[in-house]
Amino acid sequence: MSDTKPEALDRLFAAQRKAFAAEIYPTLDTRLDRLRRLESALVKNRVAIQEAVAADFGNHHTIVTDMFETGGVLGRNRYIQANLAEWMKPSPRELVAAVHGSSSAEVIRQPKGVMGVIAPWNFPVECALVMVNDILAAGNRAIVKASELAPVTGALLEEIIAADFDPTELAVVNGGISLSEHFASLPWDHLTYTGGARAARAIMAAAAPNLTPLTLELGGKNPTLFTESGIDAGLVERYLYFRIFKGGQVCTSPDYALVPENRMHEWVDLARACWSSMYPSYVGHPDATGTINERHYDRILGYVEEARAAGAEVISLNGDKPDRSTLQIPLYVVVNPPEHLAVMQEETFGPVIAVKPYKTVPDAIRYINDHPRPLAAYVVSRNPAEVDLCKQQICAGGIGVNVFGFQGADPALPFGGIGASGMGCHSGFEGFASYTHLKSVFHCADDNALMLSLKAPYGPMAHAFADAVFPSA
Repeated sequence: MSDTKPEALDRLFAAQRKAFAAEIYPTLDTRLDRLRRLESALVKNRVAIQEAVAADFGNHHTIVTDMFETGGVLGRNRYIQANLAEWMKPSPRELVAAVHGSSSAEVIRQPKGVMGVIAPWNFPVECALVMVNDILAAGNRAIVKASELAPVTGALLEEIIAADFDPTELAVVNGGISLSEHFASLPWDHLTYTGGARAARAIMAAAAPNLTPLTLELGGKNPTLFTESGIDAGLVERYLYFRIFKGGQVCTSPDYALVPENRMHEWVDLARACWSSMYPSYVGHPDATGTINERHYDRILGYVEEARAAGAEVISLNGDKPDRSTLQIPLYVVVNPPEHLAVMQEETFGPVIAVKPYKTVPDAIRYINDHPRPLAAYVVSRNPAEVDLCKQQICAGGIGVNVFGFQGADPALPFGGIGASGMGCHSGFEGFASYTHLKSVFHCADDNALMLSLKAPYGPMAHAFADAVFPSA
């Protein structure tokens, strides 16, 4: 399938704007129909999606595709269908001042219009379409720019969406960086981008002339704080299998670990034993997701080699070596690397764990909060008091306690970053609300005293209202 030209995108955008103007507030039935068609399109293309994602990654287990690519979209889709009627109801508000008499007010959730979605490569199905659920539920129309780094999946998405949707409702386009730049410059009613901070800055700059509202889902270095009670074989093993999920190419993946300094060697020994038991050989295993391309493969291994050259202890947990032919990388641990190394400065987005020591839990919390806000932070502990302290004091987009990523996976929970990890949110009721305008409506009654006081020219009633604002001396 050929790339979309900028002028074709412009025509598609104009057609969606015209269609939205003709149907500014779609009915519940219309919105449910669109959600059900999206659900149907994904269900009937299950195998084709499995094959496309595997082609782009070189190796991508069908279970991972079913559960966390297609399944992530379907789970939210069905949750929204079950709740949409309630969410669409106007919200009556009790007026604060009795001076309004029998006046009333409500908040209506007004669709915004035409939405743009710029999808990343790491979840080429889920991140392309999961927000579309929120967008369609909110009564909007959408155009999705698929990732050029997952071209097989992008072409398939364009095909299957076109088969079930009029392009004025929902469409997928494909193209390279130049199309992404043009895409971001259009006067969207809302634009959503998932990816890295560097590209996010360019997208914000392109959106600024149009004052386009933005949702940015970025990422960052997600810390995991192990307390003393969290260092046991079961919890360390749990950390490892979430760390390796999709080859670590997940925005909510745990990045570096903070471990009590007197338990560092124990933690490393547990990690080595657990991983070797789970996967005596991981590289070449059907569970091992390939790195998306050679550039990212070299980037990840560059972090490892830099750490070795700096004298840090680098451990392949089961002795595996990387395989360029499959772009599969072993699970590495880098023990207490210096802060200036890339493994401590950059979002790893690969199977490399930096493990850092700390003295006290408050010290670890301060360390986390002294760095840019992560999309996720994790606490591994059996101590409720320490868990409470961490979840209240750690600044992050979301917190997982003894699990990794679930705070961003359940359809009932809002998902979003803060500061360097993004802005805005999607998922849950809050996601639906993000893609609507909360429009206040005031129904003024004839007995509204404040309204009557403002009748020109101002008289004693107006002066009495003004004086009432200020208490007597």
